[in-house]
Amino acid sequence: MKRDIYAYLTSVVLFLAIAFSIFLVISDNEIPFTTQARLKIAPLNISTEVSGHIEKVLVKEGEQVTVGQPLFELDSSQYSLAVDKAQANVLLAQSQWQQADRYLARIQSLYESASASKEQLDEATANKQTKAATLQAAKADLKTAQRNLQLTQIVATKAGTVTNLTYQEGMYVTPSDTLVHIVNQQDLWIAADFTEKGLPAVTKGRAVNIVFDAYPNQVFLGHIRSVDPAISTGAEQVTSLAQVEEETRWIR
Repeated sequence: MKRDIYAYLTSVVLFLAIAFSIFLVISDNEIPFTTQARLKIAPLNISTEVSGHIEKVLVKEGEQVTVGQPLFELDSSQYSLAVDKAQANVLLAQSQWQQADRYLARIQSLYESASASKEQLDEATANKQTKAATLQAAKADLKTAQRNLQLTQIVATKAGTVTNLTYQEGMYVTPSDTLVHIVNQQDLWIAADFTEKGLPAVTKGRAVNIVFDAYPNQVFLGHIRSVDPAISTGAEQVTSLAQVEEETRWIR
């Protein structure tokens, strides 16, 4: 009797082992899962487009900001002077163009009465065109100066949380400097690495279940946004493709 019970239990265990193995094979292909995943976020790097000393820091570390909210103010004195100079150049160029226009009109009148030569008319026409080009260049310089003056106020181009605020009043900054980062916690995604067997089931738009280490008893719903068509192996560079990390958490 005991032998029959042992044989029955052995058969049940073998059946369960085989069934579980088949389930694992099928799930690897049809319902893949992975623990090699990372929650990622793309911070917005805020830089200045003009150089200068920071006059005011208008935000604090961890502060929530909105689009268009001022973050820094640079010393604008040199840019205000540049605007004044550009405005003066525009007035001068406009005056010279008006003078050239009046001279051309006089030469045309004289030419029609045969009191001026064709060469004088051509020179007056060319002179007016030159002054017109000078006027346009002066107006362009004025727009550039006005834009640079506006850029001395650095604003948030995206809503989020201010982080890594290391610059203080009085510091000199250039366009190559990142003044602060803005993190929007709504723009999160998960980068997950799967084995080759499960890749056919990993398709764009497919619904997925997500469990975080911090919330082990909660299942979050998501979907696959994109699938990388290639990964990087061998020599690695800063601009290389995505890299797959080797799993080292053996206890899982």
